[in-house]
This record gives sequence, structure tokens and C-alpha cells, in this order.
Amino acid sequence: MSTDVPVTCLTMPSTAAAAGPQADLKLLLRIRAAVLRNALREAIRKQPVRIIGTILSILLIWGGLYFLLWATFVQVRRQVLEGIVATPLIFTFFFLALTGMLAFSNAILSYGSLFRRKESEYLLAAPFAPRDIVIVRYLESLALSSWSLVLLGLPLMMAIARVFQEQWTFYPLFLGLFLLFIPMPGALGLLMAWIVAMVSPKTPRRAILLVCVVILMIGGWWAWSIFRTPVTSSAWLKHFYDRVSLVQNAMLPHTWVSKGINSAVQGQTSLALFYLWVTLANALFTSLIAVGIVSRGYVPAFARAQVSGAGSARGTGRIIAGIAEILFAYLPKSQRLLAAKDLRTFFRDPLQWSQMAILLGLLTLYVSNVQRLWVDLGESHLQLLIGFLNLTAVSLILATFTSRFVFPLISLEGQQLWLLGLLPLSRSRMVIAKFLYALTITLIAGIGVMAVSVYRLQLSQPLAVMHVVTIAAICVGLCGVSIGMGARLPVFTERNPARIAGGFGGTISLLLSVTLVVASLVAVGFMTVREGLGDDITSGMMGWIAGVVLANVLAAGVAMTAGIRHFSRVEV
Repeated sequence: MSTDVPVTCLTMPSTAAAAGPQADLKLLLRIRAAVLRNALREAIRKQPVRIIGTILSILLIWGGLYFLLWATFVQVRRQVLEGIVATPLIFTFFFLALTGMLAFSNAILSYGSLFRRKESEYLLAAPFAPRDIVIVRYLESLALSSWSLVLLGLPLMMAIARVFQEQWTFYPLFLGLFLLFIPMPGALGLLMAWIVAMVSPKTPRRAILLVCVVILMIGGWWAWSIFRTPVTSSAWLKHFYDRVSLVQNAMLPHTWVSKGINSAVQGQTSLALFYLWVTLANALFTSLIAVGIVSRGYVPAFARAQVSGAGSARGTGRIIAGIAEILFAYLPKSQRLLAAKDLRTFFRDPLQWSQMAILLGLLTLYVSNVQRLWVDLGESHLQLLIGFLNLTAVSLILATFTSRFVFPLISLEGQQLWLLGLLPLSRSRMVIAKFLYALTITLIAGIGVMAVSVYRLQLSQPLAVMHVVTIAAICVGLCGVSIGMGARLPVFTERNPARIAGGFGGTISLLLSVTLVVASLVAVGFMTVREGLGDDITSGMMGWIAGVVLANVLAAGVAMTAGIRHFSRVEV
């Protein structure tokens, strides 16, 4: 009996080897498909409310995006000459932005899945070729990083088809170009993750962040160089096209996609098919090259990525501790230590700060140039509309951020709650410390972006005050709801913040946050239409602002009270 086990163990690798590399890859793909299928079945069986809430949220987002995109294209098409010029540029800049976001998110996801997950250690020790592991991880990163962008493409396609009255051939051409574009920035992200593992294994997050900061600085300088001349200048158009020609180069992937979609919009099916085949060929080529390079160097890169960066972590920790001392100086010592710990945890997870940095960076870039992007901002009604849309965008992004990153804060303390109990800090004060930590971060981000918006739009003083006060009140309401619901519906058995936020409690928190934001925005919109663009703050305006502030403070207070009562009694 003792000889049977070694014989069996020795025959398994030979059998797998005889099956060939294609069988190994198919086996890995079947395993991932089975895991995904089982997780979906379990979610439907145990959390049907979460599935329904997610579907309703997606439909709500689809409807809002469809209406916004439809209104944008209608506005662009009103002026025939401007529409002919602006429509191709909209596609160009849209896919250029997608290139950067997809490459960055794929780099983060590929690095974590290839070099940080325990499963990768097991797969390397198993009889699987590195190429098969890289292919599976590459496909996973494409699916995880691009599913939300694929959802964005559907309302974009429907809005274009409605405005331009497209034929049925437009739909497969648009979907084909949109989907085949995704692997090219994904391959770039895969190569970036491998290069970081080879060059900077001790500080991967710092290296990725440095690359992104450099790219953002170059992009910001380029965008500022486009819009730095006055809108009324006769040389603006020539200057604009000279700068834009750099990103409309025929060798760039986003140019093929934008030209293909523009050709499909104009009914030029043969030219759109040409760009579709060009995109397909280059998507396959770049994926093949990226997978080949990373597969050959995967084992040494994995070994280098396991090097501990304790020294750099201590240095980064001291910097974050100094920042926390400044940001949370108003808190008592014990609560300030807890807030500093949460801030350190936030910056240690690149999936958290990277997503927030991308969203706020793009939003800040937009609102800082909105005065030059819209030529007719001298019209009071358009100025009012753009200001309200900016307020809506910032509020919805903050609602997503708090539901995704603030809600799990209480649940993540479950494993070390006994250790925090040694501090001279009650559980109620612990929840309040979490709330103040989240409120400080969201106030800095929200008020900062909104201040840039009202300054660039040159809104009247009453409207500027109203927008800033409204976003501050929404920050209070969102943080209170997220922390309160996180304390009322904690998940102490889970360590993954994404899964905590995607659970039943996270779904309820997101729905309540969106409801609160919508109610606040409806009140602000109604008040804006009623009060107009006066130069003085009227009593009616003050009443509406006070109502918005009171509603958000009340929602935060109710949620925090319910959360503190439950969290104070719960046993972990």
C-alpha cells in the first residue's frame, strides 16, 4: 500500500504532459468557469436581493448615461459644421481616455493576480506551463477591468443610433470595434505589470504610481496647451488642430476605433469593416506579443516580486503618519491613531487609491477646462445646466466611493477588534472616528473638485455657495449612511473589501446613498429653476439649502445611531 501512492502521484504529471499544453489551458479555463458559475449560483440562492438591487442600479445608470449622451450628441448636432468637426473628436478623446484607464487598471490587476495571489504559487508548482497561467490571468484582468466599460458602450451605442438614425449594420460594427479595442490597452497593462515586477519588486505600488503621475502630468500639460489660448482668438482653431493631430496619428489604436465608428455613423460600411479588421489583427498581435514576453520571464519576475519591501514600507508608513497627523489634528489621540491606521490601509491597497485617483483626476481635468470646452457658456441657461451636471457627477462618484470603500471599514475591524478593545476607546467612539476619517477625505475631494468647477464656470456667488454647501452636505450624508449601515450590517467573516461592499449590506447602502443623492439634487434643481441666477442670496434660496443640509444630516444621524447601537452589542 505504501508504494501505490507514489506511483499515482508520479503518473499524474505524465498524464497531464501527454495531454498537451492545449489540454492544460482548457483545464484552467474550465476551472475558472466552474468557480464563476458556482459563485453566481450561490449568490442567486443566498442573496437574491443583492442581485436584484445590482440589476436595478445598472439599469438606472444605463438610463442616466443614455440620456446624458443623447443630450450631448443632440447639442453637438444642432450646429451642422460644428457637429461634423466635433463628432470624430469626441470618439478620439473618448477612446484615448479609455486607453489610459484600461492600461492602468490592467497593470494593477495583472500584478496582483500574477505575483501576489497564493493561487499563483500553487499553479507554478503544478504541472502547468507559465504560458497557460499568464493567458488565464490575462483574460481575468481583461474581464475585471473592462466589464464596466462594456456596460458604458451599450448606452453610447444606443444614443448614437437614435441621434444619427443608424441602420442595423451600425450595431455589430460598433460592438465589434468597441470589444476588439479592449485587448490592446490590456496587453500594455500586462507588460507594465511584468516590467514593474522585474525592475522594482520592492516598491511596485510606488513604481506604478510614479508612472501614472508622469503620464497624468504630460496629459495635463498637453490638454492645457490646447486650451490656453482664448476661445475668441482667430488662431485658436489652427492651434487646436496642430495639438490634436498628435493624438489622431494613424498608428495609434484609438484612432482606428474612432475612425471605424465614425465611418459606421456616416454609413460607410466598407471603410468601417476595414478598421474593424485592422483592430482585430492588432488586438491579436499585441496580445500574442505581450503573453509571449511575460510567459518567458514569468518565473524570474515572480521570484523577484516575492522580495520583501519592509524598509520602504516603514518609510511610506512614516510619511502617511505625518499626513494623518495634519489631516486629523482635530481628533483626540486615540481616534487619530485609528484614522491614521485606516489611511495607511487605504494607501496600501492600490485598487482603492488608483480608482479614486483616476475618477477624480479625469473629473478635475474636465471641470478645469469646461469654460473652454463650451463656447456658449455666456448663455445663463447653459451655464446653469453645466454647473448642475458637474454637481451631479461629483455627487454620484462620491456615492460610489463611499459605498465601495467606506462601507467595509467597520467589517474589516472584526478580526482585530479584540486588539482595538485594548485602546481607551469605546465602540461608539470607534464608529465616530471612522465617520470623521471618511468625512475628512470626502470633503477634501468633493469640495476641491466643486470649487474648481464653480470657479471655471464663473458662477454667481449665490450659486457657487449653494453648490459648495450642497456637496459638503452630501458628503456628510453619504459618510453617515455608509458608516452607519456598515456598523448595522457588518460582515466580520470576510477580508476582501470588494466582497463586503458587494454583499447585501453594501447593496442596501448603495441604494440608500443613491436615493439620498437623487433627493438632494432634485431639491437643488428645483430651487435653481425657481430662484434663477440672481446676484443675491434670497431667503428662499437659504431655505432650500437649509433643507438639503438638514436632510443629509438627519439621514447620517439616523444611520449612525442605528449602527452604533448594533455595533455596541454585537459579539465577535
